[in-house]
Amino acid sequence: MAVHRVVRGHFFEDFQIGHTFKHHWGRTINEGDNSLFSTVTLNYWPAALNREYAQSVGYAGCVVHPLLVMNVVFGLSVEDLSEQAIAHLGYFKMKYGVPVYPGDTITSESAVLEKRESESRPGFGIVRFKTVGRNQKGEVVLEYERPVLIKKRSHYGPPEVPRPEAPSPEVPRGARADCESARADSKNAGADSKNAVAAKEGKS
Repeated sequence: MAVHRVVRGHFFEDFQIGHTFKHHWGRTINEGDNSLFSTVTLNYWPAALNREYAQSVGYAGCVVHPLLVMNVVFGLSVEDLSEQAIAHLGYFKMKYGVPVYPGDTITSESAVLEKRESESRPGFGIVRFKTVGRNQKGEVVLEYERPVLIKKRSHYGPPEVPRPEAPSPEVPRGARADCESARADSKNAGADSKNAVAAKEGKS
């Protein structure tokens, strides 16, 4: 019997021009995410860390670091677009929209703009996507385009593999002897019980 291996993501042949992916889950960004991102990346943009400064330059409060916004919007798209990719070929026409504040929930969607065979790598194709991130109000927070080099199913799709036969369980030799001994003891006990009943009935 043959089975299919479960392979995540889409191959080049799976993408159709004009199709839009509504990426699942979304992500609520909180103050801890914002502070941690700025600290770990050593990118201390004051408007993301200093409320007084952010308000002095026109924001309502600390804003989420734009690079964190980009990473969230991009990260939400990976499962649908690039699980089978081997290279991202750049980011183009990137534009930020309304500011993102801690507590905002970001969702993402991507449209397939074009696709073509790779001229130098026959087992791959190039697909160009446009990804748009929005907040909980539906306002655009970020949009960009990116071409991706993606495997072809015809070259890298999952092959059928035989299902391995389950080995028959073996009872250890010692355990088998113990079972046989217990079975014999049970029979002997049953016989002794019958003899005792018969002897009692004979006396009566």
